[in-house]
Amino acid sequence: MRILGVGGLGYKDSAAALLVDGEVVAAAAEERFSGVKHTGGFPHRAVAFCLERAGSSLRDLDAIAVADNPWLPMREKVLKWYGEEFFRSRTATVYNVFKDDSHRLIEYLKRLEELRGQGISVETIGNDQSHKAAAFLASPFESAAILNVGGRGEVSTSGIGRGQGTRIETEQVSRMPDSLGLLSALVADYLGYSDLDDEFRLISISPTGTPSFLAAMRAVVQVAGDGSYKLNPEYFGYHQGRAYLSARFTEVFGPPRETDAPFEDRHRDLAASFHAVMVEVVLQMAKRARERSGERCLCLGGGLVQNWALVGELCASGIFEEIYVPPAPGDDGTALGAALHLYHCGMRNPRKGAILRADFGPSYPESEIAEELSRLKLRAERPAALATEAAERIRAGQIVGWFEGGAEFGPRALGHRSIVADPTNPGTRPRLLASVKARSEFHPFGLSVAREAMGDLFESPQESPFLERTARLLPGAARKLPAVAAQGLTRVHTVARDRDPLFYDLLVEVGKRSGVPAVLNTSLNEPGRPMATTPRDAIAGLYTTGLDALALHPFLLSKG
Repeated sequence: MRILGVGGLGYKDSAAALLVDGEVVAAAAEERFSGVKHTGGFPHRAVAFCLERAGSSLRDLDAIAVADNPWLPMREKVLKWYGEEFFRSRTATVYNVFKDDSHRLIEYLKRLEELRGQGISVETIGNDQSHKAAAFLASPFESAAILNVGGRGEVSTSGIGRGQGTRIETEQVSRMPDSLGLLSALVADYLGYSDLDDEFRLISISPTGTPSFLAAMRAVVQVAGDGSYKLNPEYFGYHQGRAYLSARFTEVFGPPRETDAPFEDRHRDLAASFHAVMVEVVLQMAKRARERSGERCLCLGGGLVQNWALVGELCASGIFEEIYVPPAPGDDGTALGAALHLYHCGMRNPRKGAILRADFGPSYPESEIAEELSRLKLRAERPAALATEAAERIRAGQIVGWFEGGAEFGPRALGHRSIVADPTNPGTRPRLLASVKARSEFHPFGLSVAREAMGDLFESPQESPFLERTARLLPGAARKLPAVAAQGLTRVHTVARDRDPLFYDLLVEVGKRSGVPAVLNTSLNEPGRPMATTPRDAIAGLYTTGLDALALHPFLLSKG
């Protein structure tokens, strides 16, 4: 049985995933093929990749599961009232949000109806259920509580539920305009950030401030005893598809920061206060989920679950004994969630086991990599032991790109499309910021560590296979890892030999030389572009950044 999942929000973060008899065969976001972050519309290239990976065509599919289809009931009205010409009219130009977002959504829906016309069953699952399915049905738990915390779906923004076997129940759903995700994006805008990912910069700057605005922020986000929350309309509004902060917000917290202005203590304190209130809300939701379900395990989904500090605090709270976060908890991951939901919940097929790896994207055999190097007239080494040679260079202070196997599905580099460096070298971080990753000085880099070494480095050595959380280092370990430790915390990625053998070997070889089987890990990409997908993407990253070398398994390419 072949089920194609199509996810994202239609106008952004489109993705596709393919299940064959319940097993994940392929999954990828459209941005990995377009080269433009958060690409929306129908994911033509991602769908084509998934079908090619499985040796299938559209006519071989048993069903298509579509996550989050908020405009489906509007399609006929829009076309009846205005027709296709509307999208090229002066009116649409003025209301560019309608032109840009809705036109892509209408085209998206038209493509789905074309597929229906070919006799393919197209089932709509819904955003909240797709997020919950991506979290629970991919987890190792037979039963668990589920939290979905995000921006918005059709109308839902977050929800509490429970999973048992192949059943997912919803206990509570928050709806627009009450959205922590939208508020997070607005606070990021207020602090001078503007890109779609910039709300996550709040995570980085919040530890540098104190939550002196916490009482005032609690007036903005009001938490109820039942685990629900409301956004105070005095501070936050939503009109004609756009959220905004009111004049009252500025009266209380002061004028917004201009993009190029320096950060003041007030800005840092606001970020810290917002993070603190967001943690309060999510912990309250988690307590509610634990009390109502009686479960000891929790599955997390939704865009805000990409906030590694939030997940770290939830893990440290002890409310649940075990927590699972899928590789793609955001809207692109709903492609996989929708497919899993249809296969397991809709068709009552038994579950196949936990998803503990993310390399479901495009991969390239040695012959194709060799051909690409030849086309570009580049000469590369072919070391007898790639991990050993790369480890020597890392220990010598070099910054190395690491490209092997299938590209990761989700937002994190997990040893398939990574930049790696020595976390024990205090000069690593400044050099990365200066020549490789032009990001905020506060933004933390991740630590990939061999699973067996977790107990030697962390106070609570829980697995974190998808770089999904922060964890507290033991005091001695924090001193050993100056490039990744901040206030005794680091973002952590546990690497197991049975899941990622080559990357695991690299960590072991680095450990032989540094005493710590770990590397600093960040995504392999050119500035402003998505993570590398193809060998050519990776090679471009070598020559447009300060990387010293690039491991293109089994080759090693040096600059100069």
